[in-house]
Amino acid sequence: MTRLAPIDIKDIPNNLKTYDMELELKTGANLIQIAKNAAHAGNEVDVKISKTKAAVIPVTSGLGLISGFAEAVVAILTHIGVKAKKTNGNDVSGLAEAVRKKADLIFMADDDKFIAVNLNTQYIVDNSEATGRAYVTALDLASGSVQARSVLVIGVGKVGFAAIGELVKREATILIYDINEQKMEYVKKIFKDRVKIFHSVKEAMNYTNLVILAAPSKKIIHAGMITNNVIISAPAIPLGLTENALIRLPSRNLIHDPLQLGVATMALEAIVGIL
Repeated sequence: MTRLAPIDIKDIPNNLKTYDMELELKTGANLIQIAKNAAHAGNEVDVKISKTKAAVIPVTSGLGLISGFAEAVVAILTHIGVKAKKTNGNDVSGLAEAVRKKADLIFMADDDKFIAVNLNTQYIVDNSEATGRAYVTALDLASGSVQARSVLVIGVGKVGFAAIGELVKREATILIYDINEQKMEYVKKIFKDRVKIFHSVKEAMNYTNLVILAAPSKKIIHAGMITNNVIISAPAIPLGLTENALIRLPSRNLIHDPLQLGVATMALEAIVGIL
């Protein structure tokens, strides 16, 4: 996963209500509704959510703790109705504490991976994959449906690959761009005629106004590529729009956050056990 900076997440716990209202204006759905949709879960899951206990375990390996990360995850989980707490202990001590306190889910992240584990079913959800599905769902809602429409996926790493899989389920026409040609060829081998390779973002955006921006690089999309009907669903950090592109893109047409959509969706997927 992309390593977040404390500044990226410090305001999450205090801004979730405002975030929800803004998300609903952009997509017609709030965080829990998008997570349910992405996890292909119905309203019957509400009872399970309310009964679920989650433990967020701070992990100190690699580059160490990200200040405020565990607290932000707890806040998001609590916001969607899960009974969530940060463990007092870190690492193995935190895991032992979570099991001892009979948590249903555990959340933990190191430099490379962020996962949710259902301790009752041994079901594991990777944040990168859940995030890809979440951002496709948000784009689907914001655009009125991606079915039979062209969607450009920029960046075909873990998040982008999961996004492509979800777009296939939602019957979109998929355009892909990645700076790594081998990655694109691999995706083409897996998804065959469901994807079309492009060798520049500018060229690809001549064919669509719907974008999943999953490449964690700066200045990928320039102002000249933006029209009033472009909608960008952007899980990548840093956000790959130039300053002028960001100014030109209507704020209602940009879906982007550091943790919220991914965490809520991985929680729902861990609870219901549906890919």
